[in-house]
Amino acid sequence: MSDKPKVYADLPLLDQDGLHRVPLRLYLLLLVLLRPYICWIATLTLPSDQRTMLSYIYPHSSDFVRACLIAIPVLLILAALTQRVPYDKKLKRGRAKRFWFGIWRQSRWVLLPVCTVDLYWTVSHLPPYVSVNAPWLLLAPLVLVLGLCWLVRSRRLPLVFAEWPEDKAA
Repeated sequence: MSDKPKVYADLPLLDQDGLHRVPLRLYLLLLVLLRPYICWIATLTLPSDQRTMLSYIYPHSSDFVRACLIAIPVLLILAALTQRVPYDKKLKRGRAKRFWFGIWRQSRWVLLPVCTVDLYWTVSHLPPYVSVNAPWLLLAPLVLVLGLCWLVRSRRLPLVFAEWPEDKAA
């Protein structure tokens, strides 16, 4: 019996369109980067007497505006992700291949500075004694640090960002 571990071939997991599946970690990172918009939508759905939820996360309105401005490029990446389907006239899906693929191809290099700026902004604007008074605010910087490490070290992510579906034949 050999002591060597079995070596398995790198078989990519493909979706129904024959593309590499978008990792769930990327979805998590997009959610963390889009948290000002998610908080904004959650606040808008609350009754008017409970709309102070946003002030717990962003004490100053200028902090909220800056967080939204930092996350604007991530909105484009999210839109490109939704357009990552082949054009099919019958199903009426997939449009503007060149524009969205241009954004999608550069997404990794857009996410790195956005994640870095968001991490810097989040850490520099944490309230004093955050670990005692509001420890849940430390989750975002932790996830951002892990996301940055993953963006830099992932071998699968360049494969995902390099491909775009081909149009279906008529």
